[in-house]
Amino acid sequence: MRSWTAPALPSSWTNTSAPPFVARRQELHVLRSALADAEAGAGQAVFLSGDPGTGKSRLLARLGEEAHEAGAAVLAGACIQELGRPFEPFDQALAPLLDALGGDGDGDGGELPAMVRAALTARDAADAPPIAQDRLLDAAVDLLVDASRVHPIVVVLDDLHWAGEDALRLLTRLVVAVADARILVLAAFRSEPPDRSDPLAATVARLTHLPGVRRLPLLPFAPTDVAEFLVAAGSDIPPVEGSRPADALMELTGGNPFLVTATWREVLAALAAPTGRMRTPESALELLAPRLAMLSEREVGVLRIAALLGQEVDIVELIAIADGSPDETFEAVDAIVRSGLLEAPARPEDPYRFPHAIARQVVLDPIPPSEATRLHARIARTLEARFPTAPRLVQRLAHHYAAARALGTGERAVTYLIRAAESADVRLAHDEAAGLFARAAGLSSRADEVVRLRERAARSWTLAGDFVKAREQHAAVLQSGDPRVRLRAAIGFEDSSWRPGLHGAHAAEHLRNALDAADVDEHDPLAIEALSSLSRAVAYTGDLVEAGAIGDRALALAREQDDVHCLAAVIRTRMWHTLRPEGIRDRLAWSDELAALLTDTGLIEDWMGHCGSVTSHGGYLIGDAEAMARAERWLEASAQRFGSFWTYWAECAHFGRAFADGRLADASLALAKIVRIEHLFRSDAPSSAGAVQEYMLRRETGRLAGFSALLTGDEPATSSWTPGLLALYTELGKEAGARRMLHWMLEHDEERVHLSSDWPARLAFMAEAAVALRDRDASTALRPLVAEYAGMNLVSGYFVAQFGPADRYLGDLDAVCGDGDPAAAYDRAFTLADRLGAPIDLAYTAASAAAFHRAHGDVAESRALADRARAIAEPLGLVRVLRALPEASAAPGIGGLTARETEVLRLVAAGLSNREIANELVISEHTAANHVRSILTKAGVPNRTRAARFAREQGLT
Repeated sequence: MRSWTAPALPSSWTNTSAPPFVARRQELHVLRSALADAEAGAGQAVFLSGDPGTGKSRLLARLGEEAHEAGAAVLAGACIQELGRPFEPFDQALAPLLDALGGDGDGDGGELPAMVRAALTARDAADAPPIAQDRLLDAAVDLLVDASRVHPIVVVLDDLHWAGEDALRLLTRLVVAVADARILVLAAFRSEPPDRSDPLAATVARLTHLPGVRRLPLLPFAPTDVAEFLVAAGSDIPPVEGSRPADALMELTGGNPFLVTATWREVLAALAAPTGRMRTPESALELLAPRLAMLSEREVGVLRIAALLGQEVDIVELIAIADGSPDETFEAVDAIVRSGLLEAPARPEDPYRFPHAIARQVVLDPIPPSEATRLHARIARTLEARFPTAPRLVQRLAHHYAAARALGTGERAVTYLIRAAESADVRLAHDEAAGLFARAAGLSSRADEVVRLRERAARSWTLAGDFVKAREQHAAVLQSGDPRVRLRAAIGFEDSSWRPGLHGAHAAEHLRNALDAADVDEHDPLAIEALSSLSRAVAYTGDLVEAGAIGDRALALAREQDDVHCLAAVIRTRMWHTLRPEGIRDRLAWSDELAALLTDTGLIEDWMGHCGSVTSHGGYLIGDAEAMARAERWLEASAQRFGSFWTYWAECAHFGRAFADGRLADASLALAKIVRIEHLFRSDAPSSAGAVQEYMLRRETGRLAGFSALLTGDEPATSSWTPGLLALYTELGKEAGARRMLHWMLEHDEERVHLSSDWPARLAFMAEAAVALRDRDASTALRPLVAEYAGMNLVSGYFVAQFGPADRYLGDLDAVCGDGDPAAAYDRAFTLADRLGAPIDLAYTAASAAAFHRAHGDVAESRALADRARAIAEPLGLVRVLRALPEASAAPGIGGLTARETEVLRLVAAGLSNREIANELVISEHTAANHVRSILTKAGVPNRTRAARFAREQGLT
């Protein structure tokens, strides 16, 4: 990141007429500590919450000023109550940074600013960056993190209760990412009705569980704080005499800092009056009523227009809208400023502003609805006719025309709501766009337009990943009278159902009904896509046979068409029916075909990520290392273009590959990224994938002992995820509990469970328990279930839990039952593990085979296999494998080497590389590398050159 200059503070913070800052010592201490931590590289986030007028904005400004003086860059933004800009308040906060960095795409650090600027300022599709929203959000966060290496950054976000879902998504990513950056996020919001935002409340609740994130509620002033303010404000009341005025102010204002600072003079004047009393008002309106009473009827009229224009007021617009001459409007504004209900700008080019939202609300509340409607209409027409370049013009016109719809402006409101939605969409603010399209649909009087707007809202919510709202819009469109429209809606409903993994019954019903009602030719591309969607919906009901038949028919029909998009859509749907082993090679072939179609035609959908997901999972199942590597490249490319959703899948694939390699430290790093990214997702159901992945890592490294004290062995089978409880009992040696849980699972086994994505984990945990317990009956019952995966690897979900070759489990079960040919099963497992290049699976298979041969008296073969397992496990730290092996004994070979290691040493001495050794011995390169590491350890030599000398000294060459 190149050097950049920290921007100036917002002009509103440097208002010399602002009242003195008092109290808030504890809050300032918290914020200063957070700033110090952030400056040291431990990023922080603090959420300030409180009622209107409690001083949240003032506290943010105070800390921002201190940070600026200390050399930090302060980036500030605020939300507005009416229709705001996409990604508000981040657009305002990021603007100075983008200006400082340029963002022209050249030089170090130029690409990210250019990408973010393009998204935040795009006017139409031609200007929009060719990325997905997730990628934009990641780019904005990366930009801030990179920039913080030059200057510590304080991101100040005010009035966050008015932020949209897109901004909250960006906020989540930023807070998650600041942990290792020199960034302090300060966000203020109202936490109580009527301004409370449930989406914001849910976001804050989720984020406050992260380290370095805290919530700081702001309470009203105490009497001592009010007394301190009176002294600091120059009221000429000595501190010892301050209690009576302070008590009076407390009674009148409830300690609300804004009301204290706004009314203290009136209170003191009243106390000095002969009666010395003031009646306690019932509302802020009543408390500030004396200020409104200072104004003439005309001045109140100008003030009402100002309040409807917003928290900040452009004097040029106000003059154009208000009745009377410019001089008359200026005179009215001067009177309003004297009343304290508006603040004059510090610079001529700055807007007038209300001192607080409370002051503006005091003006808005008494406006009669009929007058407000007329004023909104006048404002909209004036802005539309005379201010074509006004800021946020489209959004403001949408707001004012919608508010004036009783006067017949509804169609104008719909027009501008659509334009605002389209602007949000091209700027990748899809959630905001969807809400605007839906709002426009609610105002439109034309049935056909309502349908189109609901379809556009559904599409935008799908792009935003809010599948619940997308389904709601599709469900509404299903009531349309147009059969083709209903068919599109049914397709959309299914597409927004399968990704969260919902049961497909509702989607299938909608699709069947829509197909029957549409009565379209089966060769119609829309009908073909609907048929393909139906196949996936049926698959998600568990009927894979019918789903396969429907999907194959749709695929055959799609191949007859000259429609690449239709074919690609059908292939994408067909290959996502199941994670079970049946048909895996067909799914891999379809994935390759779809990838080729996408590459050749340049389709920009994120479907290459789907190819990567299917191929990485399927590649692991059949032991195809090249397919897994190819899939990881596809996923990386999708992550680069489309952002965190595909970054999550890419990291899962990295986790799976690292785990198979036995690179447990790398797998742990990938898991940390996975868990972090999971904080960014919204889903219909919470995911426990990270917990299972963490368990798999812990058991490999022998870090489960701490759970022993938490388990009695008598826990009810339904008290938690039963397979996980069984696995813990097995690992911790709680035999009675393991036996009870194993037989409970077998007794309650159901066919539908076999179709679930976690079935392989259930099956593996039961098989491990049966083998550990030497339970012949359970092993006999489990064997045919495991045999369904013969020749393949067992993996639960998308690399949630991977167990290696099913044939190893078959060998173990046969060994317990005394049936079959365990040695042959282990040989098949060796072949699969070698083909994939999976050292951890080789180590486990060698350990199992060693135990089998030891039990049958073949000591030499058992020792050789145990040595092979140990040679792999020791360098990789596979504690669980090592615990399964007998104590190491002196090997009969040279220098303690096994026969295979002696063979490898000869090839090392001949100058062969690991790859050449692997080719020579028909093993994987990973296995060859493990053998070489073991040789170096046993021979006590530091490198291959010394190993070659050792070989010569031993007479091997």
